[in-house]
Amino acid sequence: MAEAAEYKPGDLPYKEQDDRKQFCKFHYKGVLIVVIPLVFAPILLAENVLVSRFIYITICLYLYYILNVMAQGATAFLYITFIPVLGIAGSGPVSNSYYTDLIFLTYGSVIMGVMMDSSKLSERLAVIVIKICGSNIRVFQIFLVLVTALSSVLVNSTLIAAFWMKVALAVMTEFNEAGVVKMYSDEEPYERGSKPYPSRPAVGIYLTVCYASTLGGMISPLQDPNEALIGIFNKNLKGKVGAGSFLVLLIAPMILSMIVLSLWISCMFLGLAGGKVKQELAEGAGNRDGFKQAVADKGEKMGPWTIHTKLSLILILVTFLLMMTRKPGFMDGWDTISKKTTNGPSVTIIGMSILFFGIPANYMFCKYYMCRQPKKEGSVPSLLGWKAVNSNTPWGHIFMLAAGFSCVFSGQKAGFFDWLADSAKKSKMSKGTALMYGSALGALMTILAPATTLAKLGVPIMFGAGKNVAVPFATALHNQFMLPTSTPSNTIIAGWGNVRPFQFLLGGLVPTILMFVFILGFTMALGGTAFSGY
Repeated sequence: MAEAAEYKPGDLPYKEQDDRKQFCKFHYKGVLIVVIPLVFAPILLAENVLVSRFIYITICLYLYYILNVMAQGATAFLYITFIPVLGIAGSGPVSNSYYTDLIFLTYGSVIMGVMMDSSKLSERLAVIVIKICGSNIRVFQIFLVLVTALSSVLVNSTLIAAFWMKVALAVMTEFNEAGVVKMYSDEEPYERGSKPYPSRPAVGIYLTVCYASTLGGMISPLQDPNEALIGIFNKNLKGKVGAGSFLVLLIAPMILSMIVLSLWISCMFLGLAGGKVKQELAEGAGNRDGFKQAVADKGEKMGPWTIHTKLSLILILVTFLLMMTRKPGFMDGWDTISKKTTNGPSVTIIGMSILFFGIPANYMFCKYYMCRQPKKEGSVPSLLGWKAVNSNTPWGHIFMLAAGFSCVFSGQKAGFFDWLADSAKKSKMSKGTALMYGSALGALMTILAPATTLAKLGVPIMFGAGKNVAVPFATALHNQFMLPTSTPSNTIIAGWGNVRPFQFLLGGLVPTILMFVFILGFTMALGGTAFSGY
């Protein structure tokens, strides 16, 4: 009877027992919290005190995060406590480093996605996508790769990832209800009452969205990190570096990576290589005929598009247009309205989010202005309410993304990037070795932190080691696949889809390795022409 009682805070999560064989199963996370700092403590004995302290706290933080030994929200704030205590930077600057322009872009993208659900826009778009792709999940994956990557070239990749993730979630819900594809796994969540873990096919679809948005952003001069890198390269390289330089250098790695991405995700998560997943998908294939009719019936049941849905779609399209025209590159955008200040992407999405909360969900309010009493009296809800946003925002994941920003800031204050640049300069590397060194550092750092922050804070310092290190370091920053902290797109999708860090490590392993090879190879092959003066 006691076992059937509902768990309450303060209750023991497991009943007491003397079976010591169960120790590792139930208590390994508590042990790791103590063991990890002890194992890596010798790092603190290194000669460069501040750098060693920064490396030590970073290793502990990210191992806690990957191994999920503590809640993400608690893990994310380790920098706020220990960076000031270790003498690297004051608490005020460290706290400020958690809230950058990019974090508000993430908040705004989440708000837009929640509005899609509130207005049923995601469900209506899902019906359209299903009519195009049918019930074949691999066709759906290819569709997502193409539309997400192509739209990310023109519009901010974070915003696009949030948009298509909501559509993907709605499609997967339809697949799940029809028995075509299982959306959730049978694994019990570690924290009672938390969201269920996604099934392997669902993880594959979610990773497809965030990886495709990253690949599309690789060749886009309209957004960071390329937008920041163009200015940095023009300052440090001879001649003028334009958008064409990034297109020449990264278009081939992007195309090759899209092919590799589709195959790898299909093999690992969608049953292309066989195994249990392939069998489950084959069993669900028998429901396809009934599924088509169910989707058609749902489309009829939803009826014509409501004012709420239409307004939501119009505002999203306006948001995309504003993102595209903020700083188009070939002409002055609206960012030049003020010559003294910079209007980042957060200005667009936060400004539009204000409209999401402010515009009524229907036209009932207009009748007041016509001196007529409305047929239905009462308050008119807005397109989006705060309650929906609060319950659907992945706060812990966003806090961990903010820790990624602080990681770069703290590393800068500790002299970590200066140490890397000085070490490369003193070793007098050959050009080939310098290219590999810079590419490896860039790929490693962008696993831990967003490329935009690394581009703005890390790349200028790396030019101290020479162009042969700095340029491959900068181009390798597009290798954003391994963790949810690698880019805001990964963060949003990890939060909404409940995708865990180790699944990102699994899904991003081969794309990361091959992207590293592709970028390094094309940097070496085109280094004399891709960037003027390089």
